[in-house]
Amino acid sequence: MTLLDNLCKVNNQQGGTIHQFLANNDWRNMDRFQKSYDEFIELGIKFPSKRSLEKLANQYHITIDWRK
Repeated sequence: MTLLDNLCKVNNQQGGTIHQFLANNDWRNMDRFQKSYDEFIELGIKFPSKRSLEKLANQYHITIDWRK
């Protein structure tokens, strides 16, 4: 599952763009966040809730905008 797929799923929406959720962040941090997410997914770690994604995002100083 991609980061965008997961963000949409836990936000109960059918689709969207990564910019919708992460537009107001430093993109260097965003790249690190994306890479970390991908590595965790490869290891079989899942992010089933907004809180779980926020915990990962906070490590990279990323704020997720959950507005639909």
